[in-house]
Amino acid sequence: MKTRSWLGLLTILMLVISCSPPPALTTEPSSEAIPPLAEETDASIEGVVLPAQQSTMSFLIAGNIAEVSVAEGDLVQARESLITLTTPELDSAVLASEASLRAAEADLVYWMVARKHKPPERRWLAEDHVDAAKAAIETALASQKQKTLLAPYQATVVEINASAGEVISAYQSVILLANLSNLEIETTDLSERDVVSISVGQRALVYIEALDAEFEGKVTAISPLSNDESLDVVYTATIELDEIPAPLRWGMSVTIDFNEN
Repeated sequence: MKTRSWLGLLTILMLVISCSPPPALTTEPSSEAIPPLAEETDASIEGVVLPAQQSTMSFLIAGNIAEVSVAEGDLVQARESLITLTTPELDSAVLASEASLRAAEADLVYWMVARKHKPPERRWLAEDHVDAAKAAIETALASQKQKTLLAPYQATVVEINASAGEVISAYQSVILLANLSNLEIETTDLSERDVVSISVGQRALVYIEALDAEFEGKVTAISPLSNDESLDVVYTATIELDEIPAPLRWGMSVTIDFNEN
């Protein structure tokens, strides 16, 4: 009897164990932590010192250089003669047009006298000839003026690429002028992400590497179009310094920090 009782209890215990749900599986948390996102930092913008005005000049006509009136480093005034060409054909055209005008005026004098067999239509035609001759002189003189290259504004002669006796072609660069008394800063790597946070009138702090000094200034212009010469999309912002240091030179490298508006 005892043996049967133990067998019954053992059978019931096995049934209970087999019907119990399996223990829940637990996963250990991963020990590898996800790295935090790096915070963006505001980097300084690179730039360069440039003159506010600069001009690479050339002639509209070809010719032989008769005279170079300036030297590199000279300070020239507006309308001052820089380089002159020898243009005998233009000089001849002026002389020919002046002779034509004298002939037309003499013909008009003849037809102005009221005489028999002189219809008024002939006098009117002579007047037209005089007007045409005067217009021809104006054209010849305008062409003759092209033989002299004049300074467009007060500037320093930075570079001369021609000498007396040299034959040059039309549109060949012969002289570089710049206003070195008015230097400004232009950015060189202002990205499309940075340009949207900059506005005209915004203050900026410019560090000039060659001088190891900082100078304050303000944004005076922002290019509306990106720079096609760069592989990246960059824009040009112009900064005018509050004070231009005496040692500042064209081409010096700078870094720029724009103040928040």
